[in-house]
Amino acid sequence: MSGQPEPDPALDATVGVLSYDRIDLLERTLRAALAQDVPQGLRYDVVVADNHPQGLAENLVRRLGAEAAVPLRYVRNPVRNISAIRNTAIDAARSRSRYVAFVDDDEAPEPGWIAALVACLDRTGADAAFGPKYPQFEAGAPPEWDPEGWFFTLDFRMPADAPIQMFGRLRRRGKGLGSGNAIFRMATCFAEPAPFKLAFGDAGGEDTELLFRLARAGRRFVWCPDARVREYMQISRTRFDYIRTRLMRGSQHYAASRIENSGSRALGRLKVAVLGLGQLVVHGSLFLATGEFLTHRRVHNRIGMAKGIGKLTYRRDPIGFIEEKRCPSASTPQASHASTSAS
Repeated sequence: MSGQPEPDPALDATVGVLSYDRIDLLERTLRAALAQDVPQGLRYDVVVADNHPQGLAENLVRRLGAEAAVPLRYVRNPVRNISAIRNTAIDAARSRSRYVAFVDDDEAPEPGWIAALVACLDRTGADAAFGPKYPQFEAGAPPEWDPEGWFFTLDFRMPADAPIQMFGRLRRRGKGLGSGNAIFRMATCFAEPAPFKLAFGDAGGEDTELLFRLARAGRRFVWCPDARVREYMQISRTRFDYIRTRLMRGSQHYAASRIENSGSRALGRLKVAVLGLGQLVVHGSLFLATGEFLTHRRVHNRIGMAKGIGKLTYRRDPIGFIEEKRCPSASTPQASHASTSAS
């Protein structure tokens, strides 16, 4: 942890929930966040940061807030940019909380979630901690092409308090790191205004860029396996073409963020290009050699090629929002702007 002085705020943590228009899923998230099992003395509140121009979440927040024992607040930023709305949530927590935790509006934290995250930072003195995500499938089961649901699971399978190295072997299991299901120390991670860069917020990738920047500044990250969330997977988001596109986009974000935070951008571009070309060549060769192209049930090398292409095309062929089917109660189309970091 940095040597900066710790504030003495009223709350231990603020839970920031970002919302665009997934109102049905947002209610699931908020009810879980408000019903946390916390030890005596742990103080937290929940802030909904609404990124829809018409403020679709406001009525829901008012309704749930009227019956909640935990303070539930509503803030809004109509600028359609995920970095802008993350910064709005952080501003709502300034001078109020020691820590800021994020959970996405399609995730439901388990009862001991916020207690585990707060305890992790208190125990380790780390600057940020991250927990696992497990899927809950709308269809009742994983898709045929991923029968174990591995591509929808985020679990590093490391012991509690294990350090996470952004520039090391973080992605040894093919998993990326983002700000969903994460907690940050306000004094060392968000001391400056607008910590998430707007340039990375149009189509996601803002959290990857921030984490690389914090890592270069010497901030420490740790793993918190007891802070679990259940991510709701709509059928439309389990299609292989959707996942492949999302992972390609995540790989582009990884490349741009890594280059942005390299000591030498030229060297950073070279490393990213070599890594991308290596992934494309290796997985492309295995795709042909193993006969993966003969069946739709085997996708490992197709995804590896997509990640390689993402690194090689991060400037020439950027991928923006991925249009998704709307939720039953939503009045406007929604798009995925959650970052999927990939290597």
